[in-house]
Amino acid sequence: MIAMRRVRDVASRHYGLLQIAVVVAAIESYELARHVMDPDWPQALGHAQRIVHWERLLGINWERGLQATFLHIPDVVKAMNVFYFVGHFVLTSVFFFWLYHRSRPGFRLWRNGFLTATAIALVIHWRFPTAPPRLADIGLQDTLRTLSNIDIGSPTSSSFSNPVAAVPSLHAGWALGVGIGLVVFARPVIWRILGVLYPLAVALTIVVTGNHFILDALIGYLVMGVGFAVAWIVFERPWAASPEPIRA
Repeated sequence: MIAMRRVRDVASRHYGLLQIAVVVAAIESYELARHVMDPDWPQALGHAQRIVHWERLLGINWERGLQATFLHIPDVVKAMNVFYFVGHFVLTSVFFFWLYHRSRPGFRLWRNGFLTATAIALVIHWRFPTAPPRLADIGLQDTLRTLSNIDIGSPTSSSFSNPVAAVPSLHAGWALGVGIGLVVFARPVIWRILGVLYPLAVALTIVVTGNHFILDALIGYLVMGVGFAVAWIVFERPWAASPEPIRA
C-alpha cells in the first residue's frame, strides 16, 4: 500500500509528463502495428472497388471532379500535400497541448476518445484493408508523388505507414475531434470558426490529394463518434457517478 501511494504521488506530481508518455506510447504502438501489417494488395484493391460502388449508390463519388478542379491551381495542391503530410500529427499534438492547459476534464475525455477511436480504426485496417483512390485505378493522381516527389506507399515502394489503411480515414476522424474540441472549449469566436473549418479543410485535402475516398472520411467520422461514446461509457460515466472526484 505504501509503495502504491508513492507511485500515485509521483504520478500526481508529474501528471503532465505522464500524459505525454501515455499519448506518445499509444501513437508509437499504433504506428508499429500499422507497419507490421503486411499489405494484401489484391484484397485492398478489391475493397477499394467496393467503396467506389457504394459511393455511386449514395451519389457521392465526387473525387475525380474535385481533384481535376484543383489541379488547375497546382500551387494550392502542393500546399495541400504539405498539409496532409505534416499537419495530421503536428496540429493534433498542438491541440492536445492547448487542451491540457485549457481543461483537464476535457483533455481526459478527448484523450480517451481519440485513443479508443484509433484502436477501433486499427482493427478495421487489419480486417478490411483498402487501397487509397490514388492506387485504385479510378483515374486519380497521387499528388504527393507527382507534384511533391513524396511516395507514401505503393505496391512497388516502401512506405511511411500501412498504405492500404484508407478505411476509415483517421485524418478525417481526428480533424473532426479537434474541430469539435475547439468549438466546445475555445473562447474566442475566431477559434470556434476555425474549429468548424478545420475538419472541412482536412476532408477536402485528403480527397484532392487522392489519399482517401469521401466515404473513408464519413466512416472516419463514425469511428470517432463510436470511440467517444465508448470512452464515455467505460471511463467517464463511472467516475461521474463517484461521490469523490477521481483524477485521470
